Amino acid sequence: MTDSSRTLDVCNLEFQWPDEEMQIGEYTFVPVEDYETRYLNLQHLVTVHGGHHGTVEACTGTHQITGTIVCPEEHRVAALGWGHEIPTELDDILLLLSLFTRRKVFALDPGEEEPVVIADPRMFHYGGGLRLSLGKVKRENESGHEDYSIDLQGGVGNVNQLIRSTAWRSTYGQGSFVLLFVAACHRQILETSFLLCWTIWEHLYAQLHAGQKTMKHIAKTHAREKISHILQRYGVRQSVPAAHEQKLKELVKMRNLLVHDGRLPSEDSQEVADIFVRLTEMILAVILGLSPSNVFSAEERFDRFLNNQQLI
Repeated sequence: MTDSSRTLDVCNLEFQWPDEEMQIGEYTFVPVEDYETRYLNLQHLVTVHGGHHGTVEACTGTHQITGTIVCPEEHRVAALGWGHEIPTELDDILLLLSLFTRRKVFALDPGEEEPVVIADPRMFHYGGGLRLSLGKVKRENESGHEDYSIDLQGGVGNVNQLIRSTAWRSTYGQGSFVLLFVAACHRQILETSFLLCWTIWEHLYAQLHAGQKTMKHIAKTHAREKISHILQRYGVRQSVPAAHEQKLKELVKMRNLLVHDGRLPSEDSQEVADIFVRLTEMILAVILGLSPSNVFSAEERFDRFLNNQQLI
């Protein structure tokens, strides 16, 4: 535990409402006075008209200090398995905010006057389905109509509370797969995101069978069986009949070819890899206590793959 009463600058955080602070765990997030200007100077991939931000023009954008964090006097230890020394609950919350806003959200070190920022300022490529798994909140605007927003405060607060619970940690340990999925969401080649998500599925299988099977047994279990188990465990499929088991073998073969050849060789294989990442989003939503959004039709697209139907 670290004694602290610091106020930290936070970068790239999209607030639930541009003029309201958010309370998540023991931390209060306060938007800066010129938040709307800072928000417009973040990266935006498309121009949007309407909503409580008005018109938002597409732009390359840069990192922006969008708010401050009022910290508690003492930081609780992190729930997730970070690699640096003395990680705190704030590390977990900033990671969750990154995951649900699709931007790298981070706090600046107050000891550095001109910090060299190495974080990527671009919006994540994946994670949109997970973001839409959060609930929505509304409030009346000046014209008497209702504005809607993703419930970041309530949603992230609930997820943060869940991952700190004894029941969640007894099943998922330090939740290393959450950190892996954030890495998979970044804007990069599809092969990287796909392999990271494959690692998540393998890790989840091992985590779910810890204490039931030895690591040697888990390592020898065919990847097809692991994929089948995860699909059914998290409700993507009610069952996996024999005809579909063969397609899962093809999925495993595709992954093995990628590991040895270094690329996805066809448009169909790229489509299957994208489906796999989207299914991982839905599984993460379930694990984090949310109702998964199928906005990208991952389940229907996966059905087409399993049933040998045209994908593209």
